[in-house]
Amino acid sequence: MERPKNGWKLNKHSFSKMIVWFKDGNIRTFYSLDWKSKYSNFRDPRIGLGRFKNLITKYGMKAGTIEIYDLESGKIMAKFYEGSEVGIEKEAEQE
Repeated sequence: MERPKNGWKLNKHSFSKMIVWFKDGNIRTFYSLDWKSKYSNFRDPRIGLGRFKNLITKYGMKAGTIEIYDLESGKIMAKFYEGSEVGIEKEAEQE
């Protein structure tokens, strides 16, 4: 995909999203930043996933459950509990 004239937009051009359920009851959704700057010529999903890993490390024990989804297919890519990766249930993979 060619870079848009006005630069990349989070919810429109991200490859994935991460939903964090915090232990205090808050829920936050993060969209992947798959580019180095707003005006980068290329997007790379590895950049966004690396940034997600940094956030998972940062929140660690404060977060109960964290799920990362592929926005194109809507399927879950990874699941974490208290900062550690856990297996994805087979029902989620079959949907």
